[in-house]
Amino acid sequence: MIKVDRDPDVTPESLDKPFTSDDLTELQRAEAHFITEASDKSFEFSRYKGADVKRALDELFHGKCAYCESFYAKTQPVDVEHYRPKGAVEGEDDHRGYWWLAMDWENLVPSCIDCNRKRKQRTPEPDVNGTMVELNDQGDFARGKTFKTGKQSAFPLTSDSPRAKWDTTGRDVDIAREERLLLDPTRDDPKEHLVFHVERSAPDALISIVYPKPLAPNDTLRLPVLGDLQDIAEDAGDRAVSAIGAVSIQVYGLNRLSLVQARTKLLRDMEFMLELSIELQSLATEFTDRIEKRETRIAETSGDEQAQLKIDQTLDERVQTRLESLTDRVIRQMDDLTQPEAQFSALAKVWRAAFFNS
Repeated sequence: MIKVDRDPDVTPESLDKPFTSDDLTELQRAEAHFITEASDKSFEFSRYKGADVKRALDELFHGKCAYCESFYAKTQPVDVEHYRPKGAVEGEDDHRGYWWLAMDWENLVPSCIDCNRKRKQRTPEPDVNGTMVELNDQGDFARGKTFKTGKQSAFPLTSDSPRAKWDTTGRDVDIAREERLLLDPTRDDPKEHLVFHVERSAPDALISIVYPKPLAPNDTLRLPVLGDLQDIAEDAGDRAVSAIGAVSIQVYGLNRLSLVQARTKLLRDMEFMLELSIELQSLATEFTDRIEKRETRIAETSGDEQAQLKIDQTLDERVQTRLESLTDRVIRQMDDLTQPEAQFSALAKVWRAAFFNS
């Protein structure tokens, strides 16, 4: 997950555009449904699905899921996700959802299906210390369980936080007073709550797990417990790690097996590219030395021998130039993987930092 800066003043037109049939906006229709009529029936929201909304989100998030940074376009349709759920709140049967935010631009993010919908996922199960994460020969977690993750209608708050809702008397709690336990990349900086650990001393054993960030620098990274979200937040407090990070990891399924495998492949690909660039540069240096030594021999010879040396020199110079060009391309490719438009760019940046610090 990476920080995304949203311009609140650039809103897709369809979100606030009146319907031609009654000249009402969708918010006005929703107000009439939920407040004036006080209806218990559901309301059919549509404006958040507009093509201009999807285009704007795609551009803002570079075609990636707001939560896990996976490219969604190639494999599945995007879910236009409501950060604050529009129709219900998990665990609160008397709450009708943040319906008044269903067409609010600042409440919309793009999500892949696995982050947004409740699905059974293979998830790492922490040992007693919360630190054990391994993949077995089959690519599964050595210690894991099948567990339902995915946001859907979840929107957990701290145990003593007020919950915003809107009834016939009006909105009784402003959303700004809510003490959230879920990351929103347009409001929060994920680096303050989530952390990747990259151990480059054993590249073949690299595993891309995301942890809640410790509150104290250099503290041990620990997996969050699995289960009730309030229990996760409480455990995070006991372990002195970010409660928002711990809860977000489970709700969004940021350590589901398929995602861990995809991120792990990126880590190992970057290690390979690094090794390749070093090897290419080493070969280029060898050719540079050969070229320099041959210059002396060319100056000391003449005739056919000198002509042949010059031919060899030209060939070596071409090879040396090509090797340096390939080295530059590999290095640029590694740098491209850290850019915001790249898949899993947050992880790539952590790997690059680990390389420079190693």
